[in-house]
Amino acid sequence: MLILQGERDYQVTMQDFALWKAGLASHPGITLRSFPTLNHLFVAGEGKSTPKEYEQPAHAAPEAIDAIANWIAGASPAALR
Repeated sequence: MLILQGERDYQVTMQDFALWKAGLASHPGITLRSFPTLNHLFVAGEGKSTPKEYEQPAHAAPEAIDAIANWIAGASPAALR
């Protein structure tokens, strides 16, 4: 399981991420990563994220895409079924 978190996300906060991390600590095969400059949509920005930010056309940050691709590349074929 891969769980990614934008640290600027105001919908799913870093407090929520900490709960996931603590709750899944004893489970093998879990990857958790957070990204300091990303919001809920994995779009980079500065300062506190707001709903207005979501109205701007943007792309998911390369570091989030790379994290997903690298996780998939490292997963066993059976895990992807």
